[in-house]
Amino acid sequence: MRSLKWKLYLGAALVGMFICLLVVIFQIFTLLASVVGGSEETTPSNLPPAMVSEAVLQYQDVFLEAMKEYGVSEEYLPVLLAMCMQESGGQGNDVMQSSESKSGQIGTITTPKESIFQGVKYFASLIESAELSGPSDEDRLKVVVQSYNFGGGFIGYADSHGGKYTPALALGFSQMMAMKMGWNKYGDPLYIEHVWRYLQTSTDGDAGVSGAGEFKIPVINPVITSGFGPRWGTNHRGIDFGQPISTPIGASQAGTVEFASFGQSGSGFGGFGNCVLVNHHNGYWTLYAHMSVIKTSVGQNVKVGQIIGEVGSTGDSTGPHLHLEIRTEKMGGQVDPYPFLYPS
Repeated sequence: MRSLKWKLYLGAALVGMFICLLVVIFQIFTLLASVVGGSEETTPSNLPPAMVSEAVLQYQDVFLEAMKEYGVSEEYLPVLLAMCMQESGGQGNDVMQSSESKSGQIGTITTPKESIFQGVKYFASLIESAELSGPSDEDRLKVVVQSYNFGGGFIGYADSHGGKYTPALALGFSQMMAMKMGWNKYGDPLYIEHVWRYLQTSTDGDAGVSGAGEFKIPVINPVITSGFGPRWGTNHRGIDFGQPISTPIGASQAGTVEFASFGQSGSGFGGFGNCVLVNHHNGYWTLYAHMSVIKTSVGQNVKVGQIIGEVGSTGDSTGPHLHLEIRTEKMGGQVDPYPFLYPS
């Protein structure tokens, strides 16, 4: 009898061990499947990555936390980062300019996290009001994003005019509200254009650089508005090309991007606005300053002519232009770019 009981106990133990082994094997296969297949599931958005400054990117985790809190899909992260870039460039406390949506007054938000949470909460309410199915419905998404600037009333206005966003619709609403309020202007009727410029669809475009020099001229139809040397009682350390806003800027030589952000005071790039520094690994660096949009990121290897940004007037600038420097040191050693661009 004892022998039989012992055999039964042993058999039950073996069966239990076998079941546990099957459970462990199943969990391992499930984990492997999630790792192998996870790359497709983590990028469901049709929106391209947001090409924004490091000052904005530092808040990405805060955005994700707020989006989880208010039930906003991670698919919307690129557009929210682009909105933050347009609202503040990641500078100051109210980085999403969301005080008015919270209290009806400007300046009532005192921390970036509070601003982001309020901005995402308001964005979530606009998604619900517009019955937006997802970012793939770009026309309706633009209605929501424009409403972030105009207020939720724009959704009803859009619904009464076909339901889709158009620039003419935004301008009409802005003019109607300005007249109603007795103001000179109402909101930013170009808000969509200003936000969408940070949603880069390609970083491999060619800016059409030209020239026979060691370094290529980084813009098409170049017009030099200021040369290297003494200027206004100071020493101008580069060449300025007067260009329309949004003119593509190409890399003058192949290299690696070492800085791509808004030049804050004390960073060594203060006054340059949105700027990019490229190391060409031959003893030279090039700096491209005052961009409206940065279209590259630190660590990226760029080819000659590859678009790295667009002409603007950010930072200490009196008008749209590209300030180009050629340096023999990362943080200095500027030399006259002219002989490198226009060899005699």
